[in-house]
Amino acid sequence: MILLGFLQIFLLLVAPTVAQTATQNGGKCGEVYTQSHKPFQLNPAPYSDCTWEIIRPANETVRLIFSVLNLNPLAECSQENVTVSDGNGKVLGVLCPDSPRIDVYESVGGLSVRVFTDPNSHSRVLYLFYNSFLTGSAPVPCGGNLRGLSGNITSPNYPGRHPDFTFCVWHLETPKNTKIELSFSEIFVEIDPLCRFDFIAVYDGPSTSAPLLDILCGRTTATLETSSNSVTLMLSTDYANSYFGFSTSYTALPSSNTSSLSCAGDAMTAIISPSYLASLGYSAHELTLINPSCGPISSNPVAFIIPYQACGTVKKVEDNLISYTNTISASLATGLITRRKQIQIIVTCELDGNTTVEIMYLTRDNVIEEHRDTGRYDVGLSFFKSDDFATPETQSPYKVDLNQTLFLQATLNFPDPDLTVFTESCFASADPSFQDPTYDLIKQGCVKDDTYHNYPSGSGFARFSFSAFKFLRADISVYLKCRVIICDVNDKMSRCNQGCITRQRRDLGSSKWKANAVVGPIRLKPHTKNEVSESISEKRDEESLTNHSNFYILGILVLVVNVLILSFVILRYSRKQPAGYRYHPLATQ
Repeated sequence: MILLGFLQIFLLLVAPTVAQTATQNGGKCGEVYTQSHKPFQLNPAPYSDCTWEIIRPANETVRLIFSVLNLNPLAECSQENVTVSDGNGKVLGVLCPDSPRIDVYESVGGLSVRVFTDPNSHSRVLYLFYNSFLTGSAPVPCGGNLRGLSGNITSPNYPGRHPDFTFCVWHLETPKNTKIELSFSEIFVEIDPLCRFDFIAVYDGPSTSAPLLDILCGRTTATLETSSNSVTLMLSTDYANSYFGFSTSYTALPSSNTSSLSCAGDAMTAIISPSYLASLGYSAHELTLINPSCGPISSNPVAFIIPYQACGTVKKVEDNLISYTNTISASLATGLITRRKQIQIIVTCELDGNTTVEIMYLTRDNVIEEHRDTGRYDVGLSFFKSDDFATPETQSPYKVDLNQTLFLQATLNFPDPDLTVFTESCFASADPSFQDPTYDLIKQGCVKDDTYHNYPSGSGFARFSFSAFKFLRADISVYLKCRVIICDVNDKMSRCNQGCITRQRRDLGSSKWKANAVVGPIRLKPHTKNEVSESISEKRDEESLTNHSNFYILGILVLVVNVLILSFVILRYSRKQPAGYRYHPLATQ
């Protein structure tokens, strides 16, 4: 066994020299190749202009792969480039000094490669490999399009050795507003410091034209994360030194690292990061939708498929806007006490004509903590202490007095001096999910509340104020949801300059983008300190007055009772006495 181990290490170290030796058999300027497959390395000299040709039968397809492209990085593309053409001279592509190092071309019958360099000295290196096969039949069937929240991808024959001339391309897509984590548990392909011979190319996007995320080879493991919800994997191997290939798992993650929402034709998909959920003190099995029978479909990632017509989803129609809202919440604690905050994740899909907006925000103990709107622009809604809008109000919940003037500003989180913001609609609710009843402050640019006041807007913000109120027969909390329009500041006919538009005139004017923002809760103070002090003093005075009154009444009652008793005694005594005094003479003898 020890001998076999040393033999394996020896083969891994010397095997690359087989392919490297093959590269020394070509590369001369102007050579023509007619073999079915061949690797070759080019080291162009300064100020050279050479063309290499690959000729194969008319019923074969030639696949040419660049795995190393190192030209003079200081040269312009017009001064130094590589041009790939088909057998008829049609240009298939031009590679520049700043082009990605991996590139693939295919053509029936043959190809030509022209390398043109500038006069400057530089260690130029190009590594190419081509192979040919009957047109219409790939040497190794593999690759394809994949969709889902999670899964696995392996090389052909894994965990056995991959075939020679393996060329596979996988296109992977997860729900919108997510990113993808690739976890390679094993990579075992031909070892080479430059990954020239066998390699795995990972592209950060839906095709091989996307930016190159990484190139993997040798024997290793890796974890990669994309910037979007699509990724492309390419596996390319030559004819020598076949090993076990690779195995990777993929998982959809929220693009924000916490949670994400995507709207489709008949349902929305909500994804929550397991680590984020754990930081809140909860796990996947504790979460449900409004209908408690609807739980997550997976725990890694924590994912919910939320149908528009089931699981408690609430549909709301307002003019041209249709919204679907549901709530992800943790089951209520049992027993007498809990030390965890109650969480709710409110998810809403808004459909307005051809526009779809995903709205998602978290509340802990009914306090809105995180809001995410997946439109082009992210808008924040904040309270300020006064009408100069200089000092933001940081307390949350925001505790106010009834009828207190509240100052708010809607701000683009990525300000652009060419954009202006207009508050089109803003309404309040006693419920953080904004279910009925609701109260309009402004609707379609038309003021609905007597205390609402707009301030002049500026570059990237809109300001307004209103007086605090409370809902009758409801909780003391009030939540606000505003819809703003983002317009070009120079467009005088934009929606931002139209003001109040009635329902019949809704389509007049142009607008660029819409965004939503939520904030809350606003909670009424029970009393100010002075009010509490005055209330206590008044109460004490009332109690003192009541005590004195009770004392006087009691004294009067006692006096009346005594008089009645005395009168009764006198009356009774008087009845026992004779009517008058008589004298009786003494008897005489």
